[in-house]
Amino acid sequence: MITLTPVLERWSADCPFWPAEQTDFYFAVPRMPTSQQVGTVVWTLIGRTVTADDLSITAADAAEAIEKYLTSDDEDFAPGGLRVGDDNVVIDPGCCVGLDEWRDWLRVIGGEVIDLGHDPDALIEHQGPVVRVWRSGGHLSSGSVLDPGEPHIDIARHALPKLLDAVQQDLAGFLNALHPWVRAIRADLADPLAAAVDQRLQISAPLGL
Repeated sequence: MITLTPVLERWSADCPFWPAEQTDFYFAVPRMPTSQQVGTVVWTLIGRTVTADDLSITAADAAEAIEKYLTSDDEDFAPGGLRVGDDNVVIDPGCCVGLDEWRDWLRVIGGEVIDLGHDPDALIEHQGPVVRVWRSGGHLSSGSVLDPGEPHIDIARHALPKLLDAVQQDLAGFLNALHPWVRAIRADLADPLAAAVDQRLQISAPLGL
């Protein structure tokens, strides 16, 4: 079964404010997260805002950490993206792309090629009604032909709308769990943080499919 899964790149500094899981480099955003999983996602989103170059934490408590994120001007970027998987191959997003860009996949439906990042330089290739995603190949020179034996996943183009709708449902499920989680920290921050995450990860707006 082919899947598209929203994933985030974990932040290297430990979270001192609430429980957060120790994860692999990329971890999936759950549709029905536990409280600890919500904390893990939130820390991944705001950790960069409150971590100095020496990895020391610049916020005094959880509420201040959230407030710093809300007042930051440059925190739309959320390193990660969409993980492509089937029964045999998993292709994670590369460096320098973000989960905030997940809607770029809508352009693939129309035949465009989007940037999937580098290292390991995943590559999209259109082959008629099939979208082929190579685990590696984006670094090759123009005109190079990839070995069909290299790891790749073929997605029927007509299946992409349903897959992207599932991604939106995953993110919406997390957003639903975020609100009560923030209220437990400070009630007046729940609406602003939920709204900021919704806007920055482009969750709720219609997909237009």
